Amino acid sequence: MKKKLRLPILLLAVVVMMSIFYIHEANKTSEPVGSPGLDASTTNPEYAEARMKSIEEVNQLIEESEEKIASGTLTVAQVEQENAKIVSLRQTKMNEIALEEMIMASLNFEDVLVLLENGVIVVDVYTEQELTKATFISISRLAKEKFDTNYTVKLSSTSNSN
Repeated sequence: MKKKLRLPILLLAVVVMMSIFYIHEANKTSEPVGSPGLDASTTNPEYAEARMKSIEEVNQLIEESEEKIASGTLTVAQVEQENAKIVSLRQTKMNEIALEEMIMASLNFEDVLVLLENGVIVVDVYTEQELTKATFISISRLAKEKFDTNYTVKLSSTSNSN
């Protein structure tokens, strides 16, 4: 074999092996995001529908990133970027679910929906009670602890009569 061909073949082999490694790693963590704790305990069907739609959107974005990685056309840096995106999407969704559970447990609401949209943490509580400033402060504090202090918290409430 000519010496000129050894380096390109070696580099190609390294790229193929790294692609296989990243595909294998992506397959290890390819279980979809879900919210088993809230699916059974939700009292508001609109929240359940919004929650499922959000989870489907996140799973679709994760699937698209995994397909990009599996295509083998990305550079190592791009593969790492896609993997970071997948981890970030999963972590955000899990933080939303955890915040819902924390708010329901600590403030005794029937149901809570938390969605992160364009830098705003949208919290909608399902309750017959009127929301007070103290309640907003408590929810805002929990949200900023779970996410980041740079986010704005938007609180609203839904009741049976709405």
